[in-house]
Amino acid sequence: MNIIELSSVNKFYTRSQNPIKKLGAAVFGPERSADRFCALSNITFSAKRGECVGIIGRNGSGKSTLLRILAGISVADSGTVKISGTVSAMLEPGIGFNPEYSGMKNIYLSGALSGFEKSAIKRAAPKIMEFAEIPEEFQNMPIKTYSSGMLMRLGFSVMLWQDSDIVLADEALGVGDIRFRAKCFRKFESLKERGKTIVFVTHDPDAARRFCTRAVWLDRGMIRGDGDVARVTSEYMEFCVRPSKSADTREPRIGGRYGSAPGSITDVKADSAAEIGGRCEIAVSVKTPENADLSSAGIAVSIKDAYGLDLCVFRTEKQLKRGENIVTFGFENRLAPGRYAIAVGFEDRGTSPISYYEYIESAAEFSSTAPIGAEIFGLVNLPADITIN
Repeated sequence: MNIIELSSVNKFYTRSQNPIKKLGAAVFGPERSADRFCALSNITFSAKRGECVGIIGRNGSGKSTLLRILAGISVADSGTVKISGTVSAMLEPGIGFNPEYSGMKNIYLSGALSGFEKSAIKRAAPKIMEFAEIPEEFQNMPIKTYSSGMLMRLGFSVMLWQDSDIVLADEALGVGDIRFRAKCFRKFESLKERGKTIVFVTHDPDAARRFCTRAVWLDRGMIRGDGDVARVTSEYMEFCVRPSKSADTREPRIGGRYGSAPGSITDVKADSAAEIGGRCEIAVSVKTPENADLSSAGIAVSIKDAYGLDLCVFRTEKQLKRGENIVTFGFENRLAPGRYAIAVGFEDRGTSPISYYEYIESAAEFSSTAPIGAEIFGLVNLPADITIN
């Protein structure tokens, strides 16, 4: 059952700052203005109950506009929007808060606006402050004195406490320091387990792969990809490194292969399995293009987990030779038991951002195994010297 349904949604804004044109757009609608800007174009999108959807895309692609429409803060100019459940949202620092009120008063204000009784808010307020890590001396100070990090943590905590059917977050996983982000991830995982529907926007494909069950790629207000998170993020990453290629004409695929000189990577061989602590080798055969600048060319190998996240990356430092090269990466396997994908990139490091002569998302695979009876925890199993005094 779909808890979110959007059909042919369009949203327009007026670029001009001329007050007469702005008044005309307000009266007749920005879609009729010659100076209009289309923020969302023909968006058809749905989400099931319990689904976690990552909205990815570059700045200006329409991600935040879409979230505002889902939250009811903004209204679509055409199309239909159907939300079948309660919604809580954190779209930007301080939105929905009164800057003159203290953090504690804003918790009461937000709770009252969401329909909670004062007694329930009173019980929850200390827990919200604790989760947001707001120091006690700031809790009764106006939030206009808060840092942006404190404000975002407070907004995030209030949003989670409301326990809505749908959670909307704009870059919420980037809130605070690494410890607080880890706590956010754990909280989101618990929401997923409880069947909440989560929609959040991010610039980071790794965050979408780590957390989402599905990805939607927006570009210039239009949906360019929707579906399996590994496939869609792979297409998005390809488009980011060579944006001159039209996103409309690309063939959808899993494990993209692209670059300015296809065929430069002629072979990739890797050990099919390695026990933890054993040696593993990955051999990459490349043929340097005649126009390649060898002073800035290099090979990179990334080992990825099932979500497509980079767990470790190896890069050449020595200069390649003209013609055929065989580059071997040897390392001690310390990865937890499981299957891993190997991505290989023939990089042109002289450009910013790095461009590729060729990049293969899933060039090979290998399995990490553990000794019989061994208990392995975490993502990696690093050796350590342990002393007890």
